[in-house]
Amino acid sequence: MERIVNAKTGLYAILGDPIEHSMSPVIMNKAFLRNGMDRVLVAMRCNTENVDCVMKALRSIDLKGYVVTMPLKERMSGYLDGLRDEAAITGAVNCICNENGKLIGYNTDSIGFWNAVMEKNTARKAIRKVFVLGMGGLAKAVVAQTALQGVTDIVATNHMEEERFVKSFRDFLDRLKIKIPEATVRMIPWDLAAWRNELERSDLIVNATSNGMNNHGDLEQQFPYEAVEPDSIFFDAIYSPLRTRFLESAQQKGHVIVEGLNLLVHQGVCAFQIWTGKDADPSVMYQDAFNFILHG
Repeated sequence: MERIVNAKTGLYAILGDPIEHSMSPVIMNKAFLRNGMDRVLVAMRCNTENVDCVMKALRSIDLKGYVVTMPLKERMSGYLDGLRDEAAITGAVNCICNENGKLIGYNTDSIGFWNAVMEKNTARKAIRKVFVLGMGGLAKAVVAQTALQGVTDIVATNHMEEERFVKSFRDFLDRLKIKIPEATVRMIPWDLAAWRNELERSDLIVNATSNGMNNHGDLEQQFPYEAVEPDSIFFDAIYSPLRTRFLESAQQKGHVIVEGLNLLVHQGVCAFQIWTGKDADPSVMYQDAFNFILHG
């Protein structure tokens, strides 16, 4: 029987800007339908300028859950009633669950990122050092999760003006030291010479910036691939395009790559479990998204 959205349908939303590219409505609505659930997730444009009124309005109509994407992940905690561990550590929220009227923030990017990497790491390469481009909400989730997984050498590089970045980074380190004091996290300038010194021994290189989204940006032209060990893994959080030029260049040089769609799926599996208490198959979710990209 065809599902009809009705007055009893549980409402969910993904918030961000831009939002038209999001695959979250596809994978979540397919998962709801597959499980016979009367629920629907819709995309809503929301940015740092209108987030106050949007969150006030959505709270009043009792949405059941949210996905949060750029540029809101680091802004969202101020609108919530509580945070789970990963969200508290990173200061970034990408999933919200309405728990009996209380909005609780999660960071499913964190474990979703690690699961996506491990799925592609079929050679079971040991991840001892991680090199992260960016220090926004996703980058902080990457840093937190790799530290939680026992990585003891984590290097981050960012374009942000130094004074602002150093303060943000130190605040983040303060939170990390409470939870995972054994982790070593360092900051270096956005500078190719500085990168080369760190990349030689890096096992995992992570692009957590928007450079490359919709093929805008020049990261693949800047990046010194020749400085990276042949068995290093490359990850890019962007999934529009499905495979960025940054990843294409890495793959051409023989590296294992992890696409942004893999992250989307694995964090989606986590969010689905938080919202419904049910497990979802990441391979099925991936196929749902991939088919939509190919055929609409």
